[in-house]
Amino acid sequence: MKISAFGEVMMRLTPPEYLMLEQTKELRMDFTGSGVNILSNLAHFGCKTSLITNLPDNRLGEAAKASMRQLGISDRWIGQCGNHIGSYFAEMGFGPRATQVTYQNRHSSSFGVSDDFAYPFEEFLEDTDLVHICGISLSLTDQTRAAAFSLAEKAHAQGKKICFDFNFRPSLNQNNENAFMREQYERMLPYCDIVFGSQRDLTDLLGMTVDLDLPSPEQFPELVRRFMKRYAVEQFAGTFRTRKDEKSYLSGFLFSEGEYQQAEAREIINLDRIGAGDGYAAGVLLGYAEKWPLAKTVEFATANGVLAHTIQGDVPLTTRKQVEHMMEYPAVDLIR
Repeated sequence: MKISAFGEVMMRLTPPEYLMLEQTKELRMDFTGSGVNILSNLAHFGCKTSLITNLPDNRLGEAAKASMRQLGISDRWIGQCGNHIGSYFAEMGFGPRATQVTYQNRHSSSFGVSDDFAYPFEEFLEDTDLVHICGISLSLTDQTRAAAFSLAEKAHAQGKKICFDFNFRPSLNQNNENAFMREQYERMLPYCDIVFGSQRDLTDLLGMTVDLDLPSPEQFPELVRRFMKRYAVEQFAGTFRTRKDEKSYLSGFLFSEGEYQQAEAREIINLDRIGAGDGYAAGVLLGYAEKWPLAKTVEFATANGVLAHTIQGDVPLTTRKQVEHMMEYPAVDLIR
């Protein structure tokens, strides 16, 4: 299965050694984004991947395209226009100090100003079987919304599979009322086959209600099944994060056509949390592409998401061998 994504490429700037911005004159530069993270991880798993987006027509854009190629992502559908790339500073947390992310003007980036007429979607779709659309495209600008809807409509008409990640960020929607954003998601969801989200997305954003008359363990599954039936979604996936005895744990869940699987919770040892959710998503998409049983998919995806926390940077660079080793031999910490 050929897997592709539509989304923003961002430049991440990270101070070294857990330093804060006031403490350093050095920054590590990486190119990332939700689509980049998922596709690069899938490429490391052996899948054929490609990204459709726009980058600046300058050295930054050329460097970003080179990074995509190094990550195993085809740059055939990456255009270059404008002169700006969205960026963010990631000050890595330590202990009780949380990681701090500071964004810089994503709205005026080459991606942010590109509408549906800026992309050859028809030709692009001939080269893919499944396309991932990040929900941030619905929040960013009028142009990115128009492009996302156009791609979804065309992909649906051609019978292509569509994967959609809610990825709702209040910080990007300070000028958009919740009712407006609900309309955008409600317009997108009928086109989608696979959706990544959470209970909060369904209740706070879509306005759905939990049936409190049901026993507590049944409330979330019943809510998700109503959501899937309403929008004819094939699969719905996400993760639960819990804390116990001052330790953090991750457990993935996956719904598909009446079946529900939740993975055994795994302890998180956190080097860099940013992009770890994309590691889980890449695991789910690998299982979907290769028609794995749900139980195998959710266990693999959860293990991959846990490993993603141990890798510096957004991009999960795990391989199948690494994930399978962790699942089979969790106590072995040295491989020779």
